[in-house]
Amino acid sequence: MIDTSDMPNYCVFTSGAENFTIEFYYRDRFDNIYFNLYDADDTPLITGEKLVYGMPLWNINDVNLPADRIVPFDESGVENKVSIDNFQTSVFLYYDDLDPDIENPSNADVDENDTDNSDLLDDDTGSSLIEDEPSDDSNEYALPNDWSDNL
Repeated sequence: MIDTSDMPNYCVFTSGAENFTIEFYYRDRFDNIYFNLYDADDTPLITGEKLVYGMPLWNINDVNLPADRIVPFDESGVENKVSIDNFQTSVFLYYDDLDPDIENPSNADVDENDTDNSDLLDDDTGSSLIEDEPSDDSNEYALPNDWSDNL
């Protein structure tokens, strides 16, 4: 949606019944991408704001701002910052529409299958240690091969 080879660049998006324009520009001195947000009448709402990985573009309560939260994020989990090399390649802008209980594990229900809330997407049908299943490597701290949920 955004052509990083031709900055400054802008895109128009709809939030609710209103159109907004986001203008993106790049400052190579620190390899940062910034944005300006305008309403449908091209009135500036936010200017000179840096894109920060994992943080909403705007996180304030203002009736003039879009109700949707948009966050720069890499779904593969490889990146941890926004740069000209990864923006629109591996880091994209996503609507933040997750349930707050999933986003914040301290709000989630605790049960016998997820005693430490370590798995944010735990469906409570089994162990929350799926990503920690036993391995065949020689790691002395790895779970034993005969490990099971019935211990």
